[in-house]
Amino acid sequence: MNRSSLPISVNTMKKWYESEDKVLQCTLPFQRHSGMWSAIIKSNLIWSILSDSYIPPIVLLKDKRGVDGKGKDIFGYQVLEGQQRLITTLFPFLNDEWALHSAVEPVEYEGFTYDIAGKKYSELEEELQDIIKNYRFTVQAIENYSMEEAEKLYFNINSGVALSPMQKGKARLGNELIEFLNTLLNGNFFTQAINITESQALKEDDLLMLMQGMALLDQRHENREFKNISAATMLCYAESIRGTYNDNKKEMLLEVVDFLDRAFTSKNKFLRKNNTPIAFVMAKTALEQGIEPEAFRAFINDFANSLYPAYEEASGSGNVKILNVNMRLRVMFLAMCEYFKIAPESIQKPFAEDIPLYMESFSENIEVNEEVSSSDEPEVAETENADTTADMDVLDDSDNSASGEVVDSSPGEDSYADESTEG
Repeated sequence: MNRSSLPISVNTMKKWYESEDKVLQCTLPFQRHSGMWSAIIKSNLIWSILSDSYIPPIVLLKDKRGVDGKGKDIFGYQVLEGQQRLITTLFPFLNDEWALHSAVEPVEYEGFTYDIAGKKYSELEEELQDIIKNYRFTVQAIENYSMEEAEKLYFNINSGVALSPMQKGKARLGNELIEFLNTLLNGNFFTQAINITESQALKEDDLLMLMQGMALLDQRHENREFKNISAATMLCYAESIRGTYNDNKKEMLLEVVDFLDRAFTSKNKFLRKNNTPIAFVMAKTALEQGIEPEAFRAFINDFANSLYPAYEEASGSGNVKILNVNMRLRVMFLAMCEYFKIAPESIQKPFAEDIPLYMESFSENIEVNEEVSSSDEPEVAETENADTTADMDVLDDSDNSASGEVVDSSPGEDSYADESTEG
């Protein structure tokens, strides 16, 4: 096995990959699935290129394919290391197929600061476009190798890659479901609209918020019970839906996220970690009522600028407890009914049915319910901005703790079918 350096730009490798004779390919059977990087990780690669930060080498397998008319050797290349950087990220970005995440930081170049958040390649300044397409990775070409040697090299390169707790938890979902969820996370709502910090994005809190919304929809439609919606509980939930999340539910999620993508095209101050799962569930209700995306956005903005003491009270310490989550759902549900002149009683399966429909009852009710729930097993209070890493560590145990328990009610196959038939 021989190794050599290959002086080649991103743009040239892209042309090789898209050429008819496929000079560059990515078809090795032991490669991980492409498309596994989140929007923020892809965006940070672009930021690293523009900031001249360190980026690990690309490794290609080099094979002789034949000779040309002049007797010169013709070579082909296989991507051994760099699939996510080239195939999933850079080539599609150069084709304007995705936009940078709203949380990506500005870049400094020749004394100027450029705001690149939310932009596609064609929307960047020309000098920044040139940096990206002409960027030269450190490229190592491997020749005269056996497939066994290539496979061993691949696993040696990747054996030390550190993953965030949420990335480790993706294994609980399985490849098919996580690839489906990734398509939802790459839309406007999760990459541009939610108010998420770069640190939260790197921990993949966007996936956490999506799964919290999914769990709350399961609570509404299938009567699933959760003690809380913490990160630990959501990873247990992920394991419980692996291989069972049916096509009806996937279609429903597509409709909800498409609705939100159309409703929110830029960052919204209200869509923080605490509020996004609540707005997600309300979007499903808005779809059921025939509310247009623009009107739903107007409602969310009105709600954000209004005073709802019970909502604020349920957003403080312990905001992931299901009691507080349901209180926020209830307040926003009633506010939406009032905003759109809808009778709450007319909507099937209203939220938190044990909570009175009247706004003035909220503060009193939450105090009563807190006293009732005090007899439960103690739970660690978690606030909106708390680091969820500690919760993740619970999953290393063989049994589920109180903070990670999911009570499964064995959802039916057609649980998300025609809502109008349900009583």
